[in-house]
Amino acid sequence: MEVVIEKLDHQFRGIGYINGKVIFVTKTMPGDKCEIEITKEKKNYFEGKVLRYIKFSEKRILPSCPYSSFCGGCDLDHMSYEDSLFFKKKMLEELFSKNLNYFESIFIESCEKSWFYRNKLHLKVVEGKVGFYESKTHRLVEIKECKIAKHSLNAVLKDFSMYSFSNGEIMIRTNDNDEILMDLITEDKIEILKDFLSKHKIVGILKNHKCIYGKPFLFERRNGVLYQVSFDSFFQINEEMSKKMFCFIKNVLKNFEKILDLYCGVGTLGLQLYKEKVLVTGIEIVPNAILNAIKNAKLNHAKNFQFHLGKVEDIISKIPYSFDAIIVDPPRNGLDPKTRDVILKMKPEKFVYVSCNPMTLIRDLKEFEDDYRIESVQGFDMFPYTKHVECVCVMSRR
Repeated sequence: MEVVIEKLDHQFRGIGYINGKVIFVTKTMPGDKCEIEITKEKKNYFEGKVLRYIKFSEKRILPSCPYSSFCGGCDLDHMSYEDSLFFKKKMLEELFSKNLNYFESIFIESCEKSWFYRNKLHLKVVEGKVGFYESKTHRLVEIKECKIAKHSLNAVLKDFSMYSFSNGEIMIRTNDNDEILMDLITEDKIEILKDFLSKHKIVGILKNHKCIYGKPFLFERRNGVLYQVSFDSFFQINEEMSKKMFCFIKNVLKNFEKILDLYCGVGTLGLQLYKEKVLVTGIEIVPNAILNAIKNAKLNHAKNFQFHLGKVEDIISKIPYSFDAIIVDPPRNGLDPKTRDVILKMKPEKFVYVSCNPMTLIRDLKEFEDDYRIESVQGFDMFPYTKHVECVCVMSRR
């Protein structure tokens, strides 16, 4: 069955038509003519995959990664970096104009290091082979290198045989000094080889979340702020883009003195905003992240910080005082309805929403339309060559 791709949807799937009915096809571009197989049929649309390309779009390029057609990570590896930014910008502008009547141009900050930028990998191990699961399956794609991961992570990946086990998972993270922290999830026996330790800057190795060598954390530095980051604590995966995003947010909130930091992680954003007179209150559900945050405030000699452990939706309504600014950086599923309600009742003058999922961002912002206007929206290409984009939306109370 032949289909001509006419445009991309907001998930960067190609859109074509079969007898007037929409079909979504991954890994395609406007102008591609494909022979496709229908993989899912719904009342109003089809989903399909490419069997072969009859004619390539003039915009299509040869993928740089040999695994990108299978592993499901680099969704946009078949287009130039400039085109990927164009489509991300278009996607954000369409979502904001259609759903929130925001018609301003949205700038996306580009990433100079569009390859080898990621500081964390989560890999699968199946019968002694290491890689990623193929998109929407449990079929392993064995890899020798990940082109979006930092070189220090790939160096450790290439030496898998030096700490090999048969089945499980590997979490590897690195920092701005190329130090390595690993968590090996397996029931197999692990032997730490001296050659492996001497070859790489290993600061810690865990097995099933328990430290068996070194320490269960590493240190990161962003814009002069030092962070202790435990193996299970969230921290932005792109050093270059996180610095730019932090500077943007710091400038937005530079005149505010009482700030509530929801989903605060290791105190990342709050510490970027620190000044002598600023009071920052953070809420986070991960115990190690809160311990990191407390430690990080001390490391940076930052006073007037308070941190609360628990679900944001459970803790936020129990805080007895008000804030003139609130910043949120929730997981991909966005804000809990209870959290949205409490933020509205608090009536902060400024509300900054950081999101890696434009769909849940738009859904949540619609709840604030009556009370807040969109002051600005800016994208940060935190995840080059993937369909994801980090977005910072600044809201001001009407």
